[in-house]
Amino acid sequence: MATLLLRIPDLPRFDAATPVAWALVDNAGVATGEGSGTLATVPQADRVVAVAPVGHLLFIETALPAVAPAKRDALLRYAIEDKLTIDPATVHAVVMGKSDTAQHVVAAIDRTWLMGVLQWLNNAGSAPDSLVSSAAGIAVAANEWVVLLAGHHGFAKRPDGFVYNLDVGGGREPPFGLTLALKEARDHGRAPVALTLQSSPAEPALAAQWQTALGMPVKAAAPANNLPLLLAASRSANLLSGEFAPREASGKWLAMLKPAFIVLTLMVCVHAGFTFIDNWRLNGERVTLEQEMTRIFKAAFPAAQAIVDPPLQMQRNLQQLKRECGVLADSDAQVLIAKLASITQALPGSAPSITRLSVGGGIATLDAVLAGEEQRAALQSAVDRLPGALLAAPADAKAPPLAVRITLRAGA
Repeated sequence: MATLLLRIPDLPRFDAATPVAWALVDNAGVATGEGSGTLATVPQADRVVAVAPVGHLLFIETALPAVAPAKRDALLRYAIEDKLTIDPATVHAVVMGKSDTAQHVVAAIDRTWLMGVLQWLNNAGSAPDSLVSSAAGIAVAANEWVVLLAGHHGFAKRPDGFVYNLDVGGGREPPFGLTLALKEARDHGRAPVALTLQSSPAEPALAAQWQTALGMPVKAAAPANNLPLLLAASRSANLLSGEFAPREASGKWLAMLKPAFIVLTLMVCVHAGFTFIDNWRLNGERVTLEQEMTRIFKAAFPAAQAIVDPPLQMQRNLQQLKRECGVLADSDAQVLIAKLASITQALPGSAPSITRLSVGGGIATLDAVLAGEEQRAALQSAVDRLPGALLAAPADAKAPPLAVRITLRAGA
C-alpha cells in the first residue's frame, strides 16, 4: 500500500498555485518517488499523510486527570487555558503522550490555519488520513536532545516528544530559547547529558562552539532519512482528532459494524416472522372457538334468530332462565341484601344485632334482635312500605322478646 507524504509549506495561506514537496513511499518507508509541485501534479496513493511544519505547533506540558480519552479530550481546552496567552477556543489541542514527569505533552495548532490547510488539500482531492508534525521524523536517544537547524529557525526535541521552537540568530552562539530550556530542565533535574546538532551540511565547528558555550557534549550530524518515523507517527501521533478526524474514520467504523448490523437485521426479521406465525395461529384458534360457541348456543337456544356475540347472549339468556325458574342470580341476591341492610341501618337508636342472613329460592331472610319497641314500630313501618317484604317473629321459642325476622321476595 503506497503512502503519499505531503510536506505542508510554512505559509499563512494556501491556494491552487501553492507548491508542495511530496514523497511516495512504501510500507517499509522507502521512497519510490519524490518531487515538488502544485497539488494538481502530485501522484495518487492509498493513504495521504500531511506533515505540518513544527513552527505552526505549540507544545505544552500540563497535568490531566486520569479519565477516559474521550473525557480527557473534552477537558483539554480548560487544562491548557493557563498555559496560553490566547483564547483556548482558537486552537486545536491533541494529547501526544506523557512527559518524563506526571505531566502530559500536548500539541496545540491554530484552528484557522489548520482549517485552511485541510480545505486546500480537500479541494485538490488530497484529503489527508493523518497529520503529523515534522518533528515526528526526528529520532531522539534517551537522555539526549536533538537540535535541528534550518536557516534562521530550528527546534529542539526531547525523548518524550516535547519540542521547543527556536529562533536562530545570525551569530554562532546557541539560541537564547535553547539556553532557557536547558536551564529549566536542570532546575527540574531532567537535563540531557548531550545534544545532537543536526544541520545540512553537518557543522562540527559550530557543535564545538556550542559545547563550550553550553558546558555539555554537543555532536554534529546531518539530518537522517525520517520517512519511516513519519509513517509510524502517522498511526500513533495523528493530529487529526475530534472534529478534524477524517471522514473515512467513521466509514471504517461503519464497515466494522456492518456484520453486527446484518446479524441484528436478521434477528429482527426472524422475530417478526415468528410473531406473524403466532398471530396467525392464535387467530385460527379464535375463529375455531367462536364457531364452537356459536354451535353450542344454537343447540341450547334454537329459537334465537341473530347470533352476534354468543358468550354475551348465552349469559343473558341464562340469567333470564334463572329468573323464570325462581333462581336468584348474583345481582338479584346483592339487591335483596342491600334493601334489607338499608332498612336496618335507618332504624333509630343503636343498630340492631344481626343473628342470621340467608338468600335462597328468590327470598332473602334476615334475623335480628332489636334494641327496643321504638325500633320495632319503625321497622314495621319500613317493611310495610317495601313491596315483597314481611316482618314476623322467628319460629324459635327460645328467641329473645325483641327478636324479629324480615323476609324479602325477589321480583315483588
